[in-house]
Amino acid sequence: MTRVRVFLCVLLVPLFSIVAEAGEVWQVEKTGSDTDLYPGEEMLLTNGIETLAYFKAGDPEKPLVVFVPGGFHLARVAYGYPGGNERDFLAHWLTREGYSFLGASYPTGNKVYSNVYPAFSIRDWGKQVAATAKHYVDKYALSGEVIVLGWSAGGQIAQSVYEASQTEGLDMHLYVSLASTPPVPLLLAAPGAISKSKNGLSAAPQFYDLFRKYVVAQDRLNGHEIMPWVTFESDVLGDIPVALNAIMIASRYEDGDFVRDLDRALADTGALKVTDFPFVVTISGNRILDNDHALTDRGNWGLYQIQHLYRNLVLPVLSKSEKIDPLAWQKLMDSMNYATSGALNARVPGNHFFWYGEVGARETVQQLDLLIMRAANLKADIHQALRTVVLQ
Repeated sequence: MTRVRVFLCVLLVPLFSIVAEAGEVWQVEKTGSDTDLYPGEEMLLTNGIETLAYFKAGDPEKPLVVFVPGGFHLARVAYGYPGGNERDFLAHWLTREGYSFLGASYPTGNKVYSNVYPAFSIRDWGKQVAATAKHYVDKYALSGEVIVLGWSAGGQIAQSVYEASQTEGLDMHLYVSLASTPPVPLLLAAPGAISKSKNGLSAAPQFYDLFRKYVVAQDRLNGHEIMPWVTFESDVLGDIPVALNAIMIASRYEDGDFVRDLDRALADTGALKVTDFPFVVTISGNRILDNDHALTDRGNWGLYQIQHLYRNLVLPVLSKSEKIDPLAWQKLMDSMNYATSGALNARVPGNHFFWYGEVGARETVQQLDLLIMRAANLKADIHQALRTVVLQ
């Protein structure tokens, strides 16, 4: 997105009902409501919070791929709408490669939800996604391996969903950034005011013009209209809980107001929990229309990539002994250099929505397969080098 990453009736739900305690396992149940649902969708309650979910089965032995949408969006952008061409959406290409697919939408002000949750936090978001994934893993007897695709503001839950996945007993061995922003409060400058709606959610209507610009550009790239804008605006977009704007305004909802609270945002995002963080690979677009992600994603996520490897693989061994074979030491240094060389970062033609439309959706999955292989090979090389360490 240009100069900013977008983070990407009504009953007010009390604050206490969505407070997520550390280590808490959220309960999941299906609601009786099917109002405004697309075919294949379910409305679940995760710890009492509505969660729009769409699951498409693949090979149960392969990882479940979970799509986490960015700000103001439902996950429908990744699996489509009635009457659309399934080849334009990630779900089709992922299941074609054998992955099971889950689109998990956080609660927004979209009409598909019957309640709003203005105090919903990034901790809650991570627990919601992990609990929903565990629900489908158990229901369809999947392997328990999970890969999370976080788009745009979906990057904010990289740490919280990893922590929650461990609590749920899932093996989340990879976070894939799709032009997403790391969970660092105030990393970005908001393009215009983020205001409070009457229902307590945050609104930023100026973003919608930008979304439309991206979508129209992707239509041109693919040679056809992927989803009519009237459908996109009505069935995909909606206002969001203010805490999910942490990368721009670092505020929380309290007693009907938005309260600036950087300390709370740091704790909520888990930005400093570099040890308890998933391994990260990134995929970005190549259009100047999304110049910030095209130019900065590799560097922004590089800290988390290298710290995961060092803190979780290397340091536990070298802290016990530094007696390592010289050739293995050189191999270890080469491997760590490789990790930040760009080999774990891919590029796909398109803008902030590069994965939207057949051209980008197909190539995104191809790049995902390549990055999964490279990540596994890199970790294997590091483990091999460390096996030469002589423990005292």
